Amino acid sequence: MTLGEAFTIRLKELLKQHNLTLHKFLTTNCIARSTIVNIMKGNTRCPTLAVVYQVADGFNVSVIEFLDCPEFKRDDLEYN
Repeated sequence: MTLGEAFTIRLKELLKQHNLTLHKFLTTNCIARSTIVNIMKGNTRCPTLAVVYQVADGFNVSVIEFLDCPEFKRDDLEYN
């Protein structure tokens, strides 16, 4: 699994928990739609730390909390 795939799973999980659509989340938090869509489509395999910070901030969680899920703890996580 790539970092982008793990990021996408976590993003979708948080959207569901907060009962938000991706569009509403991105509009409310001024995050570039193209950046997130490229990650979700697999065009960007490794999201930048800045994007992780922006998304975590948008959900009012720390980066540590954002990354604290099984997908980011996998032994086969690809970060290259």
